[in-house]
This record gives sequence, structure tokens and C-alpha cells, in this order.
Amino acid sequence: MSRLALLSRAELTKVTTGRALIGSLAGGASWCALTGYGYYTQGRDNAAAMASGAVTGDIIRGWMMLLLFSAITCALIVTREVSGQTLARTVLSYGGRGQVFLAKLVAAVCTSALFAVVAAGGAVANYALAARSSEQDLVWNGECTKTLLGVVVCVLLSGVFGLAVGWLVRNQTLAVLAVLVLMVGIEPAVQRLVPEVAQYLFTIALSSLYRDPKPDLLPTWTAFAVSVLWVVVVTAAARTDLRRRDLG
Repeated sequence: MSRLALLSRAELTKVTTGRALIGSLAGGASWCALTGYGYYTQGRDNAAAMASGAVTGDIIRGWMMLLLFSAITCALIVTREVSGQTLARTVLSYGGRGQVFLAKLVAAVCTSALFAVVAAGGAVANYALAARSSEQDLVWNGECTKTLLGVVVCVLLSGVFGLAVGWLVRNQTLAVLAVLVLMVGIEPAVQRLVPEVAQYLFTIALSSLYRDPKPDLLPTWTAFAVSVLWVVVVTAAARTDLRRRDLG
């Protein structure tokens, strides 16, 4: 087994130690399940929406909120060690800042992948339960499958984005606030004020991936490229910051 694999396993052990990961998964999944069921109860009397797959799409889209939990959990991969003043020791034991950065990046990808699996499984289960209790057919079509894939990609990208925010902010409380304010506050506000500019922001670009019906969004593949570019740029900035900044 390579050294990077061993270091990544050590980072994953840190992530899974304690109740934070389970609590985040459980809390996020519960929120998304209730949201998905809420969309179903709103649309179950609309036969046309049920038959067209619109209600199913809304149910699936309700699980995109796990991207927020993915981003926050991955940010904590860094900030927990900074708050505990153990980052310098980790750098020494891992053999350098580059090794620490890569190991935490792998851990963040694995963590966000777990959230993505929960989002996909939860959305399918949410749909199955709704379809079982419905008196009329709740259709799943190709558009619904694209929505589900978009949700998975959004959750994955958000985890890596959250890790980069953690590196840049370093403080645990401020990192969580930064993710929340950016994704829930600032970017949606910019979308309302200048939608033609907001479509290039990270969270708004993700909206195109999970097929949000809002207007003034980028085409799917353009939005995917913009989202990936954001992740690459912020991750590169985090790597540069780690190389130049004091570990204390």
C-alpha cells in the first residue's frame, strides 16, 4: 500500500471518529426526506405533474441540500486540527505540507462520495415510498434520472469546495459560517439582484446540474465546467495558502 493511501486512511479514521459524521448524515438525510415528502404532498393532487415526472423531479431535487452538509463536514476535516492545534504535528508526522494536503483531499473526496451515495439512495427511497402511497402513478422518466445524477455531482463537488474553504479560513466556526453565508445567503441574493452574473457563481451553477427550473441558469454542461473551475481555483488557492501560511 502506498504512503498516500496510508495517510488517507489515517485521515478517514479521523473523519469517522466521533459522532460528527453520523450526525451530519442523519440530520441532512432527515431534512431532505421531509423536504422530498413535502414536495410530494404539494403535487400529489396534480395529475399532470405526477404523470410528467415533475413531482418526482422535485422529490429528487430535495436531496440536493446534502451538498451543504457535505461542504461543512469536509471543511471540518481541516478546521478540527487547527482548532485542536495539532496541524503542525500532523505535517511533521506525514512528511510535509504537500502530503497533508493530498491526504485530506482524498479524505474529502471519500467523505463527499459517502454523502452523494446517501443522497442518491435517499432520493430513490423517497420516490419509492411516495409512489407506493400514491393513488395515481408517480412517474420516473429520463429527466428524473438526469436530476438524480446532477444531485450526486453537486454533493461531490461541494465537499471538495468545503475542504478548500476550511483551508482558507482555518477557524472552525468561521468556516461553517462562510459555507452557510456563501451558499445560502450571498449567492442566492446575487441571483435575485443580477441573475445574469449570478449564474457563474458556484452554488448557482450547481443549480443547473440538478435541473432547477429557475430561469437565467447556464446550460448543464457549461454549468458543470464552471462548477469544476470554481473547485479547481479555490483548491489551488488553498494549496498556495498552506504552502505560505504559518501552521500555528
